[in-house]
Amino acid sequence: MSHHTVTLDYGARGFRPDTDQLAVKQGDTISFQLGVAPPNSTFKITMNDPQFFSAAEVKDSQTTITVLQAAPTTYRCQLFDSGNNLLFESGEHAPGGGIRPDKT
Repeated sequence: MSHHTVTLDYGARGFRPDTDQLAVKQGDTISFQLGVAPPNSTFKITMNDPQFFSAAEVKDSQTTITVLQAAPTTYRCQLFDSGNNLLFESGEHAPGGGIRPDKT
């Protein structure tokens, strides 16, 4: 089992993870952290297929989720400013990031 830390950056391409497709195996864990972002901003990650994970949402860098089933899926990224106003949200046709089974 591996632990994966995904860094989320805000820039010209929007609010994106540092890897477009994270390769995972069942039992792996995932956490998210802010990289480049406005001061005092926060984030929310929402899994589009929550049944594959131990939690459906991640709202801070201390939360770790476990992969219950390694399957192709995506997740949505939201970035909020210090006043909790939405700065960016990935959309249906442009998911924040993807997860795929690690075949190695």
